[in-house]
Amino acid sequence: MDFGSIIGLLNPLKWIEKGLKYSRRPILRIYFDASETFHTRRLADMNNIPGFFCHLMVSNDGKETAKECSAQLIQVEIRNQAGQFISHQDFLNPVVLKWAHESDFRPREIDPDIPRRLDLCLAVQSQPSFFSFATHKIPSGNRTDFPPGEYRVKVRVRSNNTKSTDGTYLVKYAGVWNQFEIAESS
Repeated sequence: MDFGSIIGLLNPLKWIEKGLKYSRRPILRIYFDASETFHTRRLADMNNIPGFFCHLMVSNDGKETAKECSAQLIQVEIRNQAGQFISHQDFLNPVVLKWAHESDFRPREIDPDIPRRLDLCLAVQSQPSFFSFATHKIPSGNRTDFPPGEYRVKVRVRSNNTKSTDGTYLVKYAGVWNQFEIAESS
């Protein structure tokens, strides 16, 4: 290490600058808020049939905008007859989730103090025998439509300028198209 590098390491202004940057960084948080979570919308791509959406909320508790935020469903488990959650055999790979009220799956920015809704799952009035996670419907080797049951899912939100964050949720769907039970899971 040369003398200039040593002086650079000892420069208090550099350390203050790094500390300020760290204190302003985006801090993502995923949470469930029942008053902001459930919405009924007509599905234009399905002849305006009503759909019931369940959202998670994503906030940025930092001071700078979180850039290029995307979310993935990274794990789906189902409660078995013994009451234990086991990995669903037909969910093999993480899949991208859609930001609510957006027409595509592109990443979005999340400003401080302005939470953004994330589509987690939905059920359609005309097909109450299953519900879907809000993912691309492309061949990925994964099942994204599920029958009624109790599931534990893990969601990850990431950004290109901060750490990713995970949230785990219990999703219970009894086969009534406009009734989900969602709760945070430890």
